[in-house]
Amino acid sequence: MKDVSSTSSNVNCGVTQGRVLGPLLFLVYVDDIASAVPGSKLKLFADDTNLFISGIDEAKLRNKCSTCLAASIAGL
Repeated sequence: MKDVSSTSSNVNCGVTQGRVLGPLLFLVYVDDIASAVPGSKLKLFADDTNLFISGIDEAKLRNKCSTCLAASIAGL
């Protein structure tokens, strides 16, 4: 598959790949992500975030998930 290439398109915003500014802006963006979902456990990886929510009662667990997601969206 050496002869396969993507089509070109113009990019009007963003940071050029390979620049120092890209990782810096990413870190600034995710630095306070834990405060957006208080009372839950977050695991941050290089470019991925996992939210861990546990419980015994399914209804309470669904409610907690909804509350965490709503809080994270409101924090955006």
